[in-house]
Order: sequence, then structure tokens, then C-alpha cells
Amino acid sequence: MKTLPRVLLLLVALSASACRQPLAIQGEGDIIELNRGERGCALEEYQAGWSRCTDNEVNDSESLHYRALPRPGWRFSHWDGFCAKDSPGQDCRKNYDRAWVQWWDDTYPDEEPVPLVAVFTPDDGAPAASSYIASRFGALGQVGFAALLDMLFSADGSYRITVQQASTRGDFDRTPAYFRRQQDSLLLTGASTAALAPGGAATAAGDLLTLVDTDTSDGDLAVTYLMARRSGATQAAFSGTYYCGHVLSSGQSLFFRATVNGKGGGSLLVLNSRLNGASQATLAYHVSDDGTTTVDYAGIRLAGGLAADGSVFTGTQVSASGQGAAVCLRTSGDKMVGNVAGSYYGAWISTQPVTGLTELTLDRMGQTTETVLRDSAGGRNYPLGQNFMLVKGSGEIETRDANGAVSPDGRMLFIVQTDRNRYPTLIVYLRKT
Repeated sequence: MKTLPRVLLLLVALSASACRQPLAIQGEGDIIELNRGERGCALEEYQAGWSRCTDNEVNDSESLHYRALPRPGWRFSHWDGFCAKDSPGQDCRKNYDRAWVQWWDDTYPDEEPVPLVAVFTPDDGAPAASSYIASRFGALGQVGFAALLDMLFSADGSYRITVQQASTRGDFDRTPAYFRRQQDSLLLTGASTAALAPGGAATAAGDLLTLVDTDTSDGDLAVTYLMARRSGATQAAFSGTYYCGHVLSSGQSLFFRATVNGKGGGSLLVLNSRLNGASQATLAYHVSDDGTTTVDYAGIRLAGGLAADGSVFTGTQVSASGQGAAVCLRTSGDKMVGNVAGSYYGAWISTQPVTGLTELTLDRMGQTTETVLRDSAGGRNYPLGQNFMLVKGSGEIETRDANGAVSPDGRMLFIVQTDRNRYPTLIVYLRKT
């Protein structure tokens, strides 16, 4: 970064910034912007030199409110750079004037503005946190979107987006939301600890989570599948035969069987589909060290996370031409309705678009009852009625009108709707504990 003359440094401090307000991080933490959640800088983005940190464009007269959020093991110390006098604690308020911004651009087109730096220092007493690879699929109004995100869940009961790896929309609100895990695996979520409501589920080990956004007041709704980030993941973990469900914003939905070779390749056979199309395809995949996984088939790329034992893949289809969500579960050899029976929380999305969080109970005779705890049509609570599940030894599931599968360890199952007379629907269930 260029060094500014002392007089210019003073002008920058007193008058705000140019059309760019670079953000910088010292130590380990994140900067979020509370007005709309569109600006800000995550630690990984700053380390990688992303433009959202180095540029952070300001194009009009506006007041912005930044907040510094420490990572586990760190605490916020102070801001380096001008903040308004009424800025509280870890927050920094800055007022930008459009006329001054334009004057700066015209007068000093080659000068770099002074960055706003959030300074963090070590703190061994900070609460622990877990990082997740998050696959999100949803809709803005009637327009579908998909994203691959990094999210952080802290022991203090807050969670937030840290990095946007890929997305078909501009940005997401990074303001922390709050959660509380119930003993039976239900996640209560909300914008504050005083307003928590059913919003997802978590496995007992906390390695797999679901979040369901049913609030349409902000114009969007979505489901998110979260896989714990880790190190040492390999291609070989993704191996064997899998049942997969995939719903697409184009109106297609698929139930297929995939054979994966543990070396980056494989093939699939479509067992049921909502629309006409090819019944076979080759596939290729890549597993990164942290578990981030991509699967390519028939011109489609799914991006998401792979479980540590390779038995579960959850992903989202991030492309301008089509969006979607998918889940794959490795086949079993000992499944029957007796050892799958129980209760589950379901993250439900239809391309109608509608989202919901449901509670499913499967008895030992294969009969099911299901209740919607919350949905995007107004937070209604109502029964869906009875259905029937046939569970095969391989883990494949058939209902009266849909297909699915159960994971080898029995803690997860999915149902995908491929009936032409119904909207493409995918439900990912996590067993109650």
C-alpha cells in the first residue's frame, strides 16, 4: 500500500474516505457491516486479498456501521482508523459524503485511502467455535439462488456467515444470529436470544446441521445443509454406491444411484425423474483437505461437504443457468423398517418455492405421521397426514409418492419428490436423539 503524506492522512481521517474504504484485520476476527450486511471482510477473505476487503466501494452519501467480531481464542482490542465519536465498543460508525468522495476521486485518482483496521489480541478464555461448510438453496421471491458458504457456530450461542465461496446472488447478511440446541436435536434459531423458534436440527455429534429459513419478510427463504469443516479429507473417503436426491430450479428432480470409485470418478443411473432426460451419466468429483467436495455430472456441478466417513454428501448447484440442492447417502446392507423407525426433524424445500421444518414419526409397521412445525406460508403448525415407507436392505426408501434413502448409521434420511404433478421437493431428515 502507498504511503500518504501526513496532511492527506489527516484529511482522510477527518473527512471519511474515497470511493473505496479498505478494511484490514490484525489478529484473528471478522468485520461485518450492520446496515444491510452487504459489506465487511472475513479473516479468510482478508488473508486472500479479496476485493470486498481491499475495495469496499462507497458510491453515495451514507452512514455505515461496522462491527468487529473476534474468532475463538481472540478478543477485540480497538480500531485503527477514524470512527465517529458515538461508536460503541467493538462498533465503528463512519459517515461518507458523496460530494467529497467524488472530489477525492477526481483530485487524487492514484492515492490509496487509509484502511480501517480491526485489531484483535489473543484471549485464551474465549468461547470455542466450530466451522462448517454450508450448502444453501433458496429463492428471492420466485427467483432461485444457491450458495456455498463458510459458517461459524460459537459456544456462546451465536452463528454467522464468514466467507462466501460461491453464489448466484450478490451477498448475505453476516450479522450474527442465535441458536440453542435442544436435547432431542432440534435447533431453535432467531435474530436474538429472546426470539428463538424451531429453525433446524443437529446430529448428536454436531457434525451435520440443517437450517431452514421460513421468514419471508426479508424477501428470501432457503434451506442450508452444514457439514463440519475438518482437515485430512481425501478422495478415497468418497467411495462405494450411493442413493442421491437432486432438485433443480428448472423444475427437474432426480433420484439416482451413483457408483463412486474413490479416485475421483464414477457413474450414475437415474431411477426416477420428474422430467424427461438421460438415464445414465459419468461423474467426476474432487475432495479438498477440509472436506469441501464438488461433484460434476451431465454439465451440472454440485458443491458442498463430505462427512468424515464419506457416507454423506450434501451440496448445492451454484450456476447462473440453474440452481438446486442435493444429498447422497451411501448404501447399506442391513436396513429394515424396524431399525429405521423413530422420529426425525426434516428440512423441507419445494421449488414452489416453500420451505418448512417438519417432525416425522415412522413406526415399525412402516406408517408415517408428519407435522409441520413452521413453514414459509406464515409459520403454521399443522399435520401433513399419514404415508407409508418401504425400507429396503440397501437403505433405499419408497413411499406412496416419492423415493429416498437412509444413511448406514441410521441417523439421517432423505425423501425426494419426482412426481410430475407435484413440485420438486427435497426433505433432509436428522434423527431425534
